[in-house]
Amino acid sequence: MAAEPVKITIKESLPVITTPPVLVPRLLLGLNTAVKGNVQFLSDDELIYPAGAVLAFHNTTLKKQKYIRLPEKGANINLIALSPNKKHLAICDVGDKVSVTLYDPVSYKKRKQIYMPTERDISAKRVEAVSFTCDSKCLIFVVGDPDWLMIIFKIDKIKLDSITRANNSNNTGSVIQICPNPTDSNLLVLVGNGLFRSLSCAEGIWRQFGFNKAENLNIASACWITQDRLLAGTTHGKLMYFENGELKRVYHAIDTIALILKDSNDSKESGFFGSATIVPPEPTTETAPTTSVAENDNNSISHLTNFARGFVFCFQRGALQYFEKVTAHKYVRKVIFRIPDNNIVRLDDDIKEDQEEFIHEYYNEVNSIAIPPSENRILVTCNETQIYVGKLLGTEGDVTMSVHGLPLHHGPICSVAVCTWKPIFMTAGCFDRTLRIWNYENETIELLKRYQEDILTCDLHPTGYFTVVGFSDKLRVLKIMMNDFVSDREYPIRGCKLVKYSKLGHLFAAVNGNMIQVYSSVSYEHMFNLKGHNGIVTSISWAHDDYKLSSCGTEGAVYEWQISTTRRICETIIKVCQFSGLAITNDGKSNFAVGSDGRVREIVNSNVYNELKITSNSLECMAMANSDAMMFTAGNNGTVYSLLIPISDTSCTNEYSIHNKKISAMQITYDDKWVITASPSCICIWRIAGADSRMVRLDKEFVPSTEVMIKRSDLLDKLAQIKELQVRINEMQTEHSYQMRQTVGAHTAIMTDMRTRFQQSIDELKEKNENLELEHNIEMSNINMEIAKMSNQNDAYVQKLEASYIEKLIVEYDKYMLLEERLCKMRMTYDKELEELAEAKRVSEKTITHTYDVQLRNKTGLVEELRTKVALMAKEAETTKEQIEDDADREIYEIKAEFEKELRDEQDLNVRLRGETQSSKKKLQISQKSIDDLMHTLHTHEIEQHKLRTVIFGLEQTINDLKNEIAERDLTIQDKEKRISELKDKNLELEKLKFILEFKIDELKAQIEPRDRTIAEQTEQITDMLTELENLQKIIQSLELQLTKMREKLRAADNETKREVVRNRAAKANLKRIKTEIHFASGMIQDIPKMQKAVREMYHKHNADKDFAITHAEDAEAKKEFMRQRDFLERSVKALRAQVTKSKSYTGENLRLVEQNSQLINETNNLRKSLKVERKDNKRMSALLGCKSNAIPAGKPSMLLEKALATKDEIRQEYVGIIEDDQKSMEILHAENARLRAKITNILDTHIPKPLY
Repeated sequence: MAAEPVKITIKESLPVITTPPVLVPRLLLGLNTAVKGNVQFLSDDELIYPAGAVLAFHNTTLKKQKYIRLPEKGANINLIALSPNKKHLAICDVGDKVSVTLYDPVSYKKRKQIYMPTERDISAKRVEAVSFTCDSKCLIFVVGDPDWLMIIFKIDKIKLDSITRANNSNNTGSVIQICPNPTDSNLLVLVGNGLFRSLSCAEGIWRQFGFNKAENLNIASACWITQDRLLAGTTHGKLMYFENGELKRVYHAIDTIALILKDSNDSKESGFFGSATIVPPEPTTETAPTTSVAENDNNSISHLTNFARGFVFCFQRGALQYFEKVTAHKYVRKVIFRIPDNNIVRLDDDIKEDQEEFIHEYYNEVNSIAIPPSENRILVTCNETQIYVGKLLGTEGDVTMSVHGLPLHHGPICSVAVCTWKPIFMTAGCFDRTLRIWNYENETIELLKRYQEDILTCDLHPTGYFTVVGFSDKLRVLKIMMNDFVSDREYPIRGCKLVKYSKLGHLFAAVNGNMIQVYSSVSYEHMFNLKGHNGIVTSISWAHDDYKLSSCGTEGAVYEWQISTTRRICETIIKVCQFSGLAITNDGKSNFAVGSDGRVREIVNSNVYNELKITSNSLECMAMANSDAMMFTAGNNGTVYSLLIPISDTSCTNEYSIHNKKISAMQITYDDKWVITASPSCICIWRIAGADSRMVRLDKEFVPSTEVMIKRSDLLDKLAQIKELQVRINEMQTEHSYQMRQTVGAHTAIMTDMRTRFQQSIDELKEKNENLELEHNIEMSNINMEIAKMSNQNDAYVQKLEASYIEKLIVEYDKYMLLEERLCKMRMTYDKELEELAEAKRVSEKTITHTYDVQLRNKTGLVEELRTKVALMAKEAETTKEQIEDDADREIYEIKAEFEKELRDEQDLNVRLRGETQSSKKKLQISQKSIDDLMHTLHTHEIEQHKLRTVIFGLEQTINDLKNEIAERDLTIQDKEKRISELKDKNLELEKLKFILEFKIDELKAQIEPRDRTIAEQTEQITDMLTELENLQKIIQSLELQLTKMREKLRAADNETKREVVRNRAAKANLKRIKTEIHFASGMIQDIPKMQKAVREMYHKHNADKDFAITHAEDAEAKKEFMRQRDFLERSVKALRAQVTKSKSYTGENLRLVEQNSQLINETNNLRKSLKVERKDNKRMSALLGCKSNAIPAGKPSMLLEKALATKDEIRQEYVGIIEDDQKSMEILHAENARLRAKITNILDTHIPKPLY
């Protein structure tokens, strides 16, 4: 089982290159399942999805990928959204500073990073939902708890457009999805747990409208199906139908077959389509369902997605329901897509730290849905690292979705192994328990198998036919068959995490704890153990000639072992560093090791010769080129470093980040052109560029192997299947030929019917054409009569119009004069009224002002008098108060009574004065109103006057227009009179021409009728001759075919005779050998055991079953060929007989052809007889050779062979004579055909009339 090594020639003097090799990612296989919207269609062929530390743009037809590097290796991304016009890509980050980054998916460049507005104190740490408006001009996103704000940015200006509260007014509910309207950018819906808000924007302010009683509803998703209709799915398994913001119906998804969105009164459709509840105009809560459905993840309606053909949603975990749009108001469920469940049940003790993030309760729970612009398929991602696809066109019922592209690993990839003879590599998934073989040249997966046990490690044999796989319970050697892994040997090594084949493939080393066990891959025997490590062995490397083996461990030791003596020859221990990767050079002189201190060390003879600090973190693994000129290592959570060998303190490195997690395995291919790296759920194939001079030089004669191992039983089954398929193909060909013959016959009948119908339709059309010509002539005469009548009527009408227009002008002029008189009178009256009103106004104003001035003066005088009186009375009161103190009370009461009376009188007077002043004010207001009314009437009269002026101006214009029209009509009438006179003259001339032409037509008709008769007769003769010619050509063609077939048969007979001659010679040689062997055996008559042995050897030597089977197969083929030729000849005879019966009406020349045909039939019968004779000869020859039961005794074969060879020349002469006769008959037929053609051309020349000029 040892493999021949690939011939590698390493140049001793390489050109000086200071720059490290460049790594270019060619293919990235992976998917980040934690991101919402993690698959998007940029076009029908281009996908966008996050993988590792990049955003991949994958073109499926061209098989090319382009990448956008994400900040912080994509660790903080939670949402991805693509604009409707496919020109903007939004990526949302999670962290203390929440931001949304916009990218250009065409140029793959970052456009802008949007941060939260500073005027608001936003403490949210993540964006819960993001979307674009229908016109792709605005970006909408909702920040989460505790703010719950909806923020709208204008993309062109990167300017805050508006901001509003996203959840309910009482700060309840959480947003799950934003649903912008598909036609109106100022309308959207927010849905979530306890939330349903329909919002419209006016002047930058968002207002809620429509249904708002959603506190008890948990809505998982929603989508617009038209510009005013919306569907929402709840966690109870209900579909809520909204129209213009109002809830109309509730459907239950568990038993809904169709959705009818019209009211039951308007809908003409009937039948059971599922349970639906018609909701009243003002619902408070959701109506109770007819089918009781519990609220859980399984019954939740999520990821509602609408497109032109219908809509899709996820219901009952791992299932998608597709409703097809039948009419504008009806949607019918067409397909239920099911995602395969690849769940692996694990115990809590078996789960490791690096596997916790990949453990989900349900792997087929949908994460996102994507539909391409062509809408011919649907892509789905779920918790499993895989993209599934389903066809939307041409599928019905339950359909299981298939894997889109290549099947991906889910969880950590524990090992990667490359092959030396083939362009393949092997990966082992320790979480998904799969072994996969990939082809990195054509980017395909060749073999995949899932196991029940955990896989810990694997390695490929250099030939690519075997692999060693470490399972959790055993170490197994597997054969790599064409479509399966077959176990060949098992070893009781539990938990083997490292295994490595030697370079030549005759040994492999397996790590068992801290011990290395070496086994033979040829005999599968345990060869020896290598002991010495105190820690876990992390890496093994074989020298190019398998003379040495190097190993390293977590205790910081690097050991070098000599395989021939199983001794440790070198050791290096660095306790500070835990080594994780090791590679030995081809000459075995130096080792390169990486470890936890981030350094690359070159170890020579147990000493650290060189070292290079790459990173402050640990390095996980490494791979060295087969040319020993460059090296690659990985560390810092997914960063790949490239460097040149030899290393030094000043060596430079290149960094590449496409993985976002720890790289668990790294390998380089046999030709130093590709590097393969693997991290959890992610594989990257890198192309090495810029290092052609440092790659390994392969032998020019080396070609990668393409052979595959297959079981003999599988091969035989496939060969049997191929034979069955060939038989089926032959049967189908015969059936197809038979069907074609039937269809040709049917089509010929149809064509004849079509020709007859076509001829009938032509005749009918000719008759119709003649009738139409007659009708056209009659119509032309009627039209001429009508033209004359119309001209007379037009003259009378013109005279009437002139008289009526003159009368109308007179009437209009009279009206105009009356209107002018009225206007003058109205002006005079209006001027007089205005003067009178102005004078009355002046007089009234003067009188009113004079009267009110007099009254005011009087009142002011009275008020002053009263004030003087009050002052005097006060003085008198004071004097009386001083004089009389005894009667103070009585006088005080009297004085009070008097003053109260006076005050009351004064108050009454004041009230009266106030009333008079108010009445005067009212009169002033009334007068002012009357003045305003008069001004308004004056204004209206002025407007009417202006209108009348415009009417007068318009009437004057109409009068001028009418005068112009009259003048124009006079001119047109004069022109028409001139034309009529000219037409009358032309009509007279045409009548003269008509009379002359009619006379000529009669003469021509008299000449044409006899010529038409002769032409018809001659055309009939020509058609008859053509039919005869066609029949003769068909007969000639059939005879030519028969002749060619007879020639082929003759060639086959010649070949058979040659084969028989060869067989006869071989038979003679065999007979001579048998005779000699019998002669030698007869000499052993006395020694019976030797004679038996000799006879047995003779029997085994000469009694070959293969010859017997071959002869039987040849007999069967000969019979089939005979039956096929017989059927063909019978069919040709039938066809010729039919042609003969059809051609009985032909002339005597055709009878001669029929006689020749009968001669050919006789010749075919003779050929049949000769074929029978040949068959008999064949049977005789087979009997002669001993291939049949009736074998001829040993004495006769030579005589029969001589007879057969004697008759060979006679048979050949007979066949040569037959061929010459056939050629003569063919020449005669060709001459006859040429004579008939010449005759037809003469007939055509003599009978076809010459054209008349």
